[in-house]
Amino acid sequence: MRIGPKTRNLRMTALLALGAWAVAHLLTWLLPNVLEPWNSKAIDRMFVYRSESETFRPAYDSTVLHVDLSDRSLDKLGSFYPSRAHFGDVARALGIMGTAAQTWDFIFPAHSSDPNDDQAFVSGVADAGNVYIGMAFVLASKGDDVPARELTPEHQEYLDQTAWQVRVEGSPADLLEGRNPLINFIELSRATKGLGYLSLRFDADGVFRRAPLVVRIGDAVYPSMPFRAVCDHLGVTPDRIVVRPGRTVTLLGAQKPGQEPRDLVIPVNDHGEMVVNFIGHWDRMKHIDFADILQYAGSSDDLEMLAEELHTQGALVVVSQVSTGSSDIAPVPTDNNFPLSGLHASVMHTILSGRFLDEWGTGRMLIIEAALLLLIVAIGSVRSSSLLWVMAVGLILGYLGAAALLFLATDTIVHIIRPSMMMVFGFVGISAWRFIGEQKTKEALKRSFESYFPSSVVRRIMANPEMIMVGGQKKELSIMFTDIKSFTSYSSVMDPDTIQKMLNEYFEAMVDIVFKYEGTVDKFIGDGLMVFFGDPEPQQDHALRCVKAGIEMQKRCREMKVEWERKGLFPLKIRVGINTGDVIVGNMGSARRLSYTVLGAPVNMAQRLESNAPVEGIMISQRTWELVKDHVKTRPLDPIQPKGIAEPIQVYEVIVE
Repeated sequence: MRIGPKTRNLRMTALLALGAWAVAHLLTWLLPNVLEPWNSKAIDRMFVYRSESETFRPAYDSTVLHVDLSDRSLDKLGSFYPSRAHFGDVARALGIMGTAAQTWDFIFPAHSSDPNDDQAFVSGVADAGNVYIGMAFVLASKGDDVPARELTPEHQEYLDQTAWQVRVEGSPADLLEGRNPLINFIELSRATKGLGYLSLRFDADGVFRRAPLVVRIGDAVYPSMPFRAVCDHLGVTPDRIVVRPGRTVTLLGAQKPGQEPRDLVIPVNDHGEMVVNFIGHWDRMKHIDFADILQYAGSSDDLEMLAEELHTQGALVVVSQVSTGSSDIAPVPTDNNFPLSGLHASVMHTILSGRFLDEWGTGRMLIIEAALLLLIVAIGSVRSSSLLWVMAVGLILGYLGAAALLFLATDTIVHIIRPSMMMVFGFVGISAWRFIGEQKTKEALKRSFESYFPSSVVRRIMANPEMIMVGGQKKELSIMFTDIKSFTSYSSVMDPDTIQKMLNEYFEAMVDIVFKYEGTVDKFIGDGLMVFFGDPEPQQDHALRCVKAGIEMQKRCREMKVEWERKGLFPLKIRVGINTGDVIVGNMGSARRLSYTVLGAPVNMAQRLESNAPVEGIMISQRTWELVKDHVKTRPLDPIQPKGIAEPIQVYEVIVE
């Protein structure tokens, strides 16, 4: 039976739509580290819009609040960091103020140098009776190779005793595995109401969006700290928790104070991770300053008045350090610099509010994509190409609007990038096929389209891949390495604060000199420094700049040596090695983490020269000497034979006046 043109067109339109669907899925599978971050970023924009919208902004449950060890706290304390006795006073005070739970975003794995200080902390925690202090695991997926760390018998016994016996329906192996536990010193652990892990995992783009509620160690299950505190607050014991990896974590008979018990069903992914429903920026939640609590810690009457003023009765408090210099800061959907204690608070807030984000997986998304395929075929059958594109743009925008509305109104997250790619591929493919069909025969159309679709359309739809690829360019640069003589020996008998202050003073002086000569600081390597000259700004005299910087660094170190010896510190002496050669310079690393650096044999040679340089001297290579010999005083040294070099090489010492 002869097939008419109308039927052929409909079949081809359907085939192209299916091809677009297949290509979209194939690209999602082949390029997860590109497309998944795109999709996540699109959803992040909805988080940001929602947090700024009066209409859609989620309500804040003030049951969850923060106690912040901030810059203001440290100013009021008059010290760089509170003592453990201070921590104990605050824990006891928060207990008196009627908090339901205190979750401390800290880990204290070792005793301090003052046993009385530790005892005061333990006593305060025990008196409060509602303190949860963090521990850490290395979160590993099935098949990850993580070296084991041995625990003391006391810690192992404590870990075994505190394991949760929950009901797991499905494969427990799908859950994340907690390895190498880092636990608080044993007296503190036993004084707490419980421990929970603080460990988190970021997505492929480095953003924290999910939190694992439980992890497994063998057959045992351990809760995250916010999840444990919330379960206790809701009166849910481990035997009333049902974990279904890839589906839900159910709290049976959860009861908020003053409400009837009900089952709380939390959607999770295969690893037991919940999508955190961030309510907005860091300042959205209520914050109390650590110093304000500590100020009234000795007076029960004052604490009760403060509790009434701050509404801490029955609150779940997150105690954390957020002062300047805190490293526990990372991007989340609503904020690029978000203290991660806020993520723990957001986990508790999400569970207590019951507003869980339902992230649709591939199974449910297939239903949406099937409906979109039908609409693509229907629109693709329209005769007018102009009308086709008006309707196509309307469908794409309509889907994006529907996805945003589902998120804002029902807390549902659907995939954005893959269906959008499918629609664009489909309509571009249909339009291309129709255009070619008007110009050529059916066979010519088929050949042209098969060659056109993957090579032109896909590349036009996808972003330029060169933007995320690593690489660099070849240049002749001058590289310098410096190192402090015998620093390891001296630092072994010095306290960490003194070491830190000395290194800060030393590096600040050295970096100032490097910047004076417009060099680039590559990295700090313990007490060593690596810099290079000649890039990113081209410098014809990069070798001379490098050598002059080395001379000035040696002079400055000699001045600092006198100052340090007068203070009773060790005599500062450094070695400097400089080499000039062709290297690769540019962004090196991965798409997640790039570093502007130099690579090549001349870099290694510069480091070898530093290790062979005379103390308080500067050793340079033959090539560097050729470029600076007319400008600085030098003298030849005996040839050296660095490791890995077959023949001895001629080297020179720069005379430091």
